[in-house]
Amino acid sequence: MYAEVRGESGDIRITAISTGTANCHKLQEAGRDGASPMRRKLDIMRDREWTGPKPIYTFLIEHPEGLFLVDTGDNHHNSEQKGYLPWWNPFFQKAVQIKVAPEEEIGPQLTRLGVNPGRDLKAVLMTHLHHDHTGGLGHFPHTPIMVADENVKAAKSKGSLAGALKSSFPRWFDPTPIEFTGESIGQFTRSAPITKDGSIVAVEIPGHMEGQVAYLVRAGDVTYVLAGDLTYTQEFLLADVVDGVTADPDLSLASQRKVKALAAEEPIVLLPAHDPGIERRLPANEVVPSAVSSDPAAVGAPGKE
Repeated sequence: MYAEVRGESGDIRITAISTGTANCHKLQEAGRDGASPMRRKLDIMRDREWTGPKPIYTFLIEHPEGLFLVDTGDNHHNSEQKGYLPWWNPFFQKAVQIKVAPEEEIGPQLTRLGVNPGRDLKAVLMTHLHHDHTGGLGHFPHTPIMVADENVKAAKSKGSLAGALKSSFPRWFDPTPIEFTGESIGQFTRSAPITKDGSIVAVEIPGHMEGQVAYLVRAGDVTYVLAGDLTYTQEFLLADVVDGVTADPDLSLASQRKVKALAAEEPIVLLPAHDPGIERRLPANEVVPSAVSSDPAAVGAPGKE
């Protein structure tokens, strides 16, 4: 039932905690070459092939300055409560299958790991506000929630049309904007320091959703890249394959290539939110290859951007 995996380097430890599973169509995780955002979504609705259950990961960072959680996963209401997802949205009703048991929510899982979600976290760091990343927000009423302002605006203005579920946000939800006051990192022109020592920073990876960010955790010999939904798997990233639900395929591809460029400059361990390969890569601190193929056939993808 429980799925967690750890990696550590130096004095920093990352624990990936799966809050249930998500099953989607294959054309959701890998869109067709050259298709527009609307065409990609229509392709998903027509697709009859499913990927099979994939993890819904959150990431606990144990850092000298405190405990940080990246994303909050989903909750059991999404898989049990009729009407939780809007009935009028065919994508929510037909194209995704969420399964989360109550004890798989992030609050109970942190408690099981000896972390009190009400008082032990320094901050919750959101990559973006899609419903399968915000389902556990209610467990953290006393913890600062950090989100890029552009992402908050997209979630509130577009709602479920952008994959966000405003009705699931807690009444007290008033996130702290991420401030991009830091220097450039590789091809990322702006960064946002999260910790005082600068070893955790946010960088912008828009495309999948407006204002999506990744968190770089510089730890010992490697940099962990907690990448949200930048890509569904590392293999798709390496082959320049963009997902089917992206708000902007060109921006998604540009963001993916910035991460690949970073991998050529320093050893990074890529941690997307739904990648089953994390179970193997994280304990081994397996880094992204710096010399990669751009052939989508290598991963069975429908086409390269």
